[in-house]
Amino acid sequence: MDTRPHTTLDRAEWYFFSGGPGAPRYGDDPTKHAVDHDSETFVREVIQNANDQGLDNDESVEVTFRFVTLSGEDKEAFLEALRWRNGLQPRVSSIAQAGLGRGYERLLGRIKDPDEELRLLIVEDRNTTGLTGSWDQDSNYAALVRDELYSSKQDDTAGGSYGLGKSVLWTFSGASTVVFNSYPVQASESRSPRLVARAKFPTHTLDDDTTYQGAGWLCRPARTEDGVRPEALEGERASDLADRLYVDRPHVSGTSALVVDFQDPTRDERPDLGEVADEVVEAAVKYFWPAIYRGDLKVTVETPESTVEADVDSVPAIEPFVDCYASRFADSESLDDPGDVAGLDIPMQLPTRADGSETPDGSVRLAARLASPADDDTYLNTIALFRGAGMVVKYYDQSRVAYGDRNFHGILATGEARPGHNPSVTDREIDRFLRFAEPPEHDEWESTENLREQYQRGFRTALDEMFGTMRDGLRHLISKRASTDALSDSVLNRFPIHGDASPRRSSSAPGPVFEIDSSSRFDGDRWVFSGRVTPKVDEFESWTVDISLTGIGEDGSRYDSIPVEKVSVDDVDVTANLEGGTAHLVANETVTEVSFEGESHAAQGGDLTSGGIGETQLEIQAEIQTNEGDGS
Repeated sequence: MDTRPHTTLDRAEWYFFSGGPGAPRYGDDPTKHAVDHDSETFVREVIQNANDQGLDNDESVEVTFRFVTLSGEDKEAFLEALRWRNGLQPRVSSIAQAGLGRGYERLLGRIKDPDEELRLLIVEDRNTTGLTGSWDQDSNYAALVRDELYSSKQDDTAGGSYGLGKSVLWTFSGASTVVFNSYPVQASESRSPRLVARAKFPTHTLDDDTTYQGAGWLCRPARTEDGVRPEALEGERASDLADRLYVDRPHVSGTSALVVDFQDPTRDERPDLGEVADEVVEAAVKYFWPAIYRGDLKVTVETPESTVEADVDSVPAIEPFVDCYASRFADSESLDDPGDVAGLDIPMQLPTRADGSETPDGSVRLAARLASPADDDTYLNTIALFRGAGMVVKYYDQSRVAYGDRNFHGILATGEARPGHNPSVTDREIDRFLRFAEPPEHDEWESTENLREQYQRGFRTALDEMFGTMRDGLRHLISKRASTDALSDSVLNRFPIHGDASPRRSSSAPGPVFEIDSSSRFDGDRWVFSGRVTPKVDEFESWTVDISLTGIGEDGSRYDSIPVEKVSVDDVDVTANLEGGTAHLVANETVTEVSFEGESHAAQGGDLTSGGIGETQLEIQAEIQTNEGDGS
């Protein structure tokens, strides 16, 4: 509890920190440029932010998008409640005159014209934690109202770890202003609700020649020994102002966020609200159908004319994926007729955590559905990637696996989404790992700085092996061969990195002689690869490594060698040269590890080296000379 002496105003007012000499200056909100802020991204990020704050109970998280349009007296009453005339208008005018920010002159025009509509969007979530904590704590309140690029999530399986999701609220506000009204979970009646607004402007100067930093709050400024702290309004005062600002809500835990002057920054003109509502429904189903299907999430869109619930059956392009997920544990491993679903467990081996904690081996679930001519083909031949949060991270294009009439829709259900309920310890660990593999946009699983901080070496290999085995498993499911008890040897041998039948980090011939960690990717017009080779024996005279690239056809056949054009190593005691398109490394007895990187020759036009047909396999063969003989 804060026992420092302080005074707090009873009334709400806009408070901005002033910047003295040498204070940082802000030209605009930097988070506007952190992700692609189109309407689809807005819906995705806002729902994710709410879904991550869901309570641990049997009830669904509910998210409602409510659109309101104001004009005439209604608009004037709203602006008065927002303290527009004395609190925000002078600042917006100063910013517009200075040519800073975006669209502020158009905003002033819409405000001035009594016939011009002011569009509001209220995003209301229920069965969530709400704005808990205080300004001085690491809390939901501070993450939303105080911090930038910081996330306060409920657990390791939450949807995001960068705190960028909330930034889209301000990006879609023509006034760069968002109002929050919240009932925090377990808050007492006397302290609920909590209401505060936050504006994000560029640095600006008012008529009194005072320069102010960009962030401001509609709050009760509390003056403490450490300076002013913006405190939220609470109780009856908050309820009264919330009603006037259209953010009143039922007395249930959660938060309502009001986007003032809602607009899509990627569009020149404002579309009809009916069109916007349809886009919200489609984006919600596209990215959150796993959570909606499981009953964990309910999304509703309200306009003055209609109310629509986002249902998995309302977006035809998503129906094949829902069907695939529902039947993911089908016994079959072959697809015979359109609409058939078959699945496989894809093994996954995680690296050790950064603190030395061992991680268990586990699996993720791959399932594919043979497409029907009646299916919507918007996402044909793609795999929906998702984990326990129930948000589709990516629709992963696997068109090169399809052939003839063997088109498909597929899912890769990982972490807590694999079983759907009662996840194992391994499921939870995989969920955690993949959460940290998501970049700020949450649209990929890749090597990130978060993974580097949370896990020891080998996290990139774990991802490469998961995707490589997934592609091989998908090819097996899509093929017309008869069902078998397990993946055939020809499929298991087509790992994209190390060509070995077991999902392990080393890639050598029989015998634990070497540990090999490697990765590769197609970069524009050529393959780029890197890796590390370490002998696992204590005494040796010398050792060699051969690195080559080979094209693998859809049937598993090798169709061509792809010449390695360049290779380099990090140790002066290792020689590297190219022989017939193969990189040849030679190390003496003093070298205990070598790291390398290289690239293939550039692809030409329809060259198969592009990976457009089949796969390209990076092969690493190592041989060591010991006093007792050769090992490899």
